[in-house]
Amino acid sequence: MRLESKKPVAFQGEHGAFSEVAVFNLFDQKVKAEPSQSFEDVFEKVKKGKCEYGVVPVENTLGGMVYQVWDCLNQYDLNLIAETKTQIKHCLIVNPGTKITDIKKVYAHYQPVLQCQNFLRKHKNWLIENAYDTAGSVKTIKYLGENKKDETAAIASERAAKIFDMEILKKNIQDSKENFTRFIIISKKSIDNGNKFSCVLSLKHKHGTLLEILKIVDKYKINLTSIHSRPNKAKPFQYNFFLEGKSDRPIDKFLSEIKKRCQTFKLLGIYQSNL
Repeated sequence: MRLESKKPVAFQGEHGAFSEVAVFNLFDQKVKAEPSQSFEDVFEKVKKGKCEYGVVPVENTLGGMVYQVWDCLNQYDLNLIAETKTQIKHCLIVNPGTKITDIKKVYAHYQPVLQCQNFLRKHKNWLIENAYDTAGSVKTIKYLGENKKDETAAIASERAAKIFDMEILKKNIQDSKENFTRFIIISKKSIDNGNKFSCVLSLKHKHGTLLEILKIVDKYKINLTSIHSRPNKAKPFQYNFFLEGKSDRPIDKFLSEIKKRCQTFKLLGIYQSNL
């Protein structure tokens, strides 16, 4: 069942970004998707009520975690309420008439660069120019000066090529067909029920503290689907741990026991997941 939203749903990037594709996977097709310059902008729009929901990527099967988003989840008082996965198929996109032998520079977001390493290694003479967004890279090369257009390309979705009326030279240039990104919905609202939880915590900087948490995970038979660390910006060389797990049983007692062992604890969300 798709969600509905009377307000626009914020996503990072230009129209045609994979995040916008995720919006339409999660919401009714009548929803208005609102482009945002950065992940922080998405969180700010939801925080201030301009948008009821935001959709952001948290993990890619080839490129790994999107750490900027995890940092925002820790920073903002918003809730993770749902997730989905979207298959990512990258295209090499150019201005009409450009040949692959003409290309000198490729505009691309860092995630597509990570996901298309095998293809890019075959073209070592190409200069990679960082772009803030996949679809934004297509917009950039479309509006370059006439003397630069024929020397540039972008890596983005087929949808972005259609939106900006550009030409696709090659499809499916990602390293693997098993290239999926996990997207989440953030909101001021919380659901607080479901089969999956996400949380962030910090522990005393001493031997055995993380092991104590993992023993509690084992005690309550939690399927720990993800654990990773991020630097604690308030304490140099100490870390916050992000935990995600699934259980078919209520997890209130589990979370309560975990919380007692932590210096800080923040529940990011309890929600239903079929991933």
